[in-house]
Amino acid sequence: MPSLAEHKWLRLLTLCLLYLAQGVPWGFVTFTLAAWFAAQGMDGASLGAALAITSLPWTLKFLWGPVVDRWTAPSLGRRRPWILLAQTMMVVSTLAILAVPDPIADLNLLVGLLFVHNVFSALQDVAVDALAVDLLEEHERGTANGLMYGFKYLGGGLGGAGLSKVMVSVGTEHGLQTAIAAQGLLLGVILLFPLLLRERSGDRLLPFGAAQRTSGLGAVVGAGGADSPRSLRETLAILIRVFRLRSPALGALFALTSSISAGALGVIGTIFYVRHLGWADAEYAQFAGGPALGMGLGGAFLGGWLSDRLGRKAVIIGSCLALAAVWFGFVAAQPYWEVKVVVKAFLLAEPLFMSMMAGGFFALCTDLSLPAVAATQFTAYMALSNFSASLGQLVGGALDEVFSYPQLFLAAAVIQVVVAGSLFFVDPLQARRELGHEGEGG
Repeated sequence: MPSLAEHKWLRLLTLCLLYLAQGVPWGFVTFTLAAWFAAQGMDGASLGAALAITSLPWTLKFLWGPVVDRWTAPSLGRRRPWILLAQTMMVVSTLAILAVPDPIADLNLLVGLLFVHNVFSALQDVAVDALAVDLLEEHERGTANGLMYGFKYLGGGLGGAGLSKVMVSVGTEHGLQTAIAAQGLLLGVILLFPLLLRERSGDRLLPFGAAQRTSGLGAVVGAGGADSPRSLRETLAILIRVFRLRSPALGALFALTSSISAGALGVIGTIFYVRHLGWADAEYAQFAGGPALGMGLGGAFLGGWLSDRLGRKAVIIGSCLALAAVWFGFVAAQPYWEVKVVVKAFLLAEPLFMSMMAGGFFALCTDLSLPAVAATQFTAYMALSNFSASLGQLVGGALDEVFSYPQLFLAAAVIQVVVAGSLFFVDPLQARRELGHEGEGG
């Protein structure tokens, strides 16, 4: 079988499908299940807390970074063993949810299983991001990261609008079980890609299989190799030196603050559209998890593509300001909130600019990451970004009944303008230029 390192389009397809696997459960929980809970009368604080708990593994996924950087099964590839483990457990944990008899009565059990699923989904994400840092050429990072994040949006659309339609068509009694089973089947199909494709041409396909001849680009790089630190202590020492530099530190600050507004409005918006404006939960889930995520898909592609041509910072800052303008405009359009076409226009614009910002930021994080600690550093950025979203969910659920909707949308817009300023002083390649020798000779 061919190797990912030597086939550009094959590695792009595999990376994108693995991101699709992350997106399907995310879309199902964030849109379909959240809207269903809102329709059942769950309040904003409870919904926000449930979503924050299930997403907590993404906040803590930085703990996986040093592990993925340090340990692996060298004969199978540097990152591939972790991807296989994580993707397999994502399938198992998804199908385990079928054992929950009543999502309302057994809410704690459901949230616990979703938490476990996200533990392995976060591990898969760490390993996939590290694989991307290892294999992607500098000139393709922006486009590739945009495609990867776009496929997560596509997966979100399948999990949101797609599985919502499955639930409606099957009916109340068996709709949820059918949707979960469909998720498990899709994740199992995606598992075939890392299972049947080598990371590099010198790798074994299976633990008991024969390795191909090792040469050139296909040389096996395992724990302790030339581009891998010799110990966990050295990994952390290098990481500390990286984050003492101005640009990596500012990137971390942006990651910590950039998704607070979006996380808060994700909870507030679900309650607002279903309970305040009177939308049916299926209608909201199928629009927010369908056409709206379709705009997110296009925005991720566009943000990644533009970041290779206009620069990462220009795309991210421009997207932040455009997103703030959308929220300012939504408040100005308050007299027309009962007109669905007006509200839907804003629902389409919001994910467009959010995903453009994310596509550019993913590419920037790839640039900022030092290859010797790629999994750990890139994961730290993503963990901070996920913590930012989780913090927003908790805050949004708590503030839903304290402030008016116009006040909440205005606050989100102001925050987004402020956080964009942290990027003006970032030099994307500072760590590679000043610490590029770190980890060599391990």
